[in-house]
Amino acid sequence: MEVVEKEATIDKQFTYFARLLDSNRSGTTMTLWRSDYWLRQADLMEDRRLTMTDTGVIWFKFGKTELTFNEWRQFLNELCETKNFDQEYVEDVLANCGIPSQVNEPQYRSFFDNYRPKLKLIY
Repeated sequence: MEVVEKEATIDKQFTYFARLLDSNRSGTTMTLWRSDYWLRQADLMEDRRLTMTDTGVIWFKFGKTELTFNEWRQFLNELCETKNFDQEYVEDVLANCGIPSQVNEPQYRSFFDNYRPKLKLIY
């Protein structure tokens, strides 16, 4: 019996990432955190050219904490226009980045985990 793989599509991926870490979610709406996770897994968000601040500014123009698929597509369209990304390429990468898995944070972030205010430093 031959196994036939179905082609990955952005709407299927949207459902997978909308349910990330919560299988009780319907998968019809996406949160900003889950969207950022998806962008990071697809290696589009690397904290230099595209940051969580960039996505947050555009996201909150919608005035909602969760976006439907069509609203999320509008978000992605505005993000690509703002950052001068090729939208077709971005959608292809998002569709083919695989199901949700472990994402590595940039290494320099751990530097800030040990932050102490100047007044608390021991000299």
